Amino acid sequence: MNEEQSFYMHLPLTQREKLREKQSRKTYRDFVEDLTALDANAQMDAESDYLIQENRLLYERLTSNDTELLDITPDNYRILGELAKLLADAFHDDVTVMKYEDLMRGYEYFKNNPPVQKSNQIPLEAEQLIVDMALKHLTWGAPHILHAMRNIGYLELKEHHVRKALDRNHIPIARTRIKKGISWRNFAEVLKRSSNEGVIVK
Repeated sequence: MNEEQSFYMHLPLTQREKLREKQSRKTYRDFVEDLTALDANAQMDAESDYLIQENRLLYERLTSNDTELLDITPDNYRILGELAKLLADAFHDDVTVMKYEDLMRGYEYFKNNPPVQKSNQIPLEAEQLIVDMALKHLTWGAPHILHAMRNIGYLELKEHHVRKALDRNHIPIARTRIKKGISWRNFAEVLKRSSNEGVIVK
């Protein structure tokens, strides 16, 4: 019997019980700390925010009799990537449009290599603001968004610029955005089912 065991075994019974109780409390505290390290409410909010936005952005992407998906635009990567970063590792499977890693690669790529706008397109910063406004304010149509953009200095912007920016990023008109639409669970099932049938994801 080594010294540590001898020392312990020679302690009075009540002292040994106190030591065991102290160790049990420490183990329990460690367990509780590990269990509560992740804020469950924050994680649920992160999941909901991501899935709602993914559904809102992309539920209309199925085309050609559900045989092809529209391109995911750089701004789609920006929006979904920012939300996906808030998901804990265990919830990366919540990303249904592609693998989490692929989404983050696209997000980082377009973050470091912003797309060059064509000569007939509005500045990228303006397009991103239009997209953000449309997603944040579901009842705002193109005229309302245009008014808000002009209020912050984009005086040369026209209504057709707003409509094209929304259309380019697969964002439906306000009347469609404010409808309930399909649930994210059903949307995910559609994507999974379509993937099994050979849907092309560009």
